[in-house]
Amino acid sequence: MYFSEDQTQRLDARIRLLEKNTGIELVTVVVGKCDHYPEIPWKAFALGVSFGALVIVVQGMLRPDWLSAYSALIHTLLVLGAGTVMALLTVFWPAWARCFLDRTRAEAEIRQYAQSVFLEHEIFKVPARTGMLLLVGLFERRVVILPDSGVGRRLSPEALRLVIAAMQGDLKRGNRLQALTNGVSVLEEQLKAAGFSPAIEDSDRIPEALLQQKGDADA
Repeated sequence: MYFSEDQTQRLDARIRLLEKNTGIELVTVVVGKCDHYPEIPWKAFALGVSFGALVIVVQGMLRPDWLSAYSALIHTLLVLGAGTVMALLTVFWPAWARCFLDRTRAEAEIRQYAQSVFLEHEIFKVPARTGMLLLVGLFERRVVILPDSGVGRRLSPEALRLVIAAMQGDLKRGNRLQALTNGVSVLEEQLKAAGFSPAIEDSDRIPEALLQQKGDADA
């Protein structure tokens, strides 16, 4: 969906290598959009209406002689048309839609989505509670890492921030493959630094390594 077959195989192999070298189980999820965000088109519509009204005011000041019997109709169409165009652009142009995305709301939605995936795939059932979820929201351009208690006790919040920082640059540039590759590599380094080592017995309780989900819409 978001990666070619070859890229998916490479990422799967990289995640499996991390699991082998650290003894933890990592589920990585790439989701197009974590929520529908119905307020975004309305925000864009309001901006378009404001812009259209501003154009009318400026035009009236500069060329008052253009006023006619049809001015009210023309002005109404201009205002509504500008708002409609702005709103439609948010549907077909994700970069424009992100201009109206509230940061706090996006962070809340992607974390809620990650928590639901964590429960859905029963990551908490990994022995010694050493399961982890790494979720990337493409539309939100944000990363959430949820370690279970067996990992969270040993892996510091600062280590998780380093993993996310390693991904942000490429994620914002749209380089999904490089972002995930960097993130998994840095995560492995941080896990090893925290004392995680290869498991004595290879028990893959969660077969999914890389999941690609549409979410509420494609990004």
